[in-house]
Amino acid sequence: MDKRIDSDLSREFLLDSIEEIVPILKAIGNPTRFKILILLLNGPSNFQMLLDETNLKKSALANHLNTLIKSGLLEKIQHGTYCLTEDGKKYVETIGKTFKTSQMIQEEMKISEQRKSLSLTFLERKKRKN
Repeated sequence: MDKRIDSDLSREFLLDSIEEIVPILKAIGNPTRFKILILLLNGPSNFQMLLDETNLKKSALANHLNTLIKSGLLEKIQHGTYCLTEDGKKYVETIGKTFKTSQMIQEEMKISEQRKSLSLTFLERKKRKN
């Protein structure tokens, strides 16, 4: 029952928060911006390092950084130096953990299906022998 209440509250909260959540998802959903967020996971970095790592033009990088700042995922801590906000770090880490867990589950399911197939093959051979 508690899980159902939590689920209902979560669903209601998400529905009420769509206008605030979608811009964050759009910011994260761009491959270049997601790469920038990942590059900043280990701490602050300067504009030049990000420029070197992303192979973007200065204006393109500046636009991506501004989008990330406006979405609350990134902050400029001093002239030319950027870092993830606490929310930004949590979003990226949560995405990473969730994706990794999903990959592990898919791999476990694949192995389980392979074992099932082998077992069925073994049982069919044994049945034919009898």
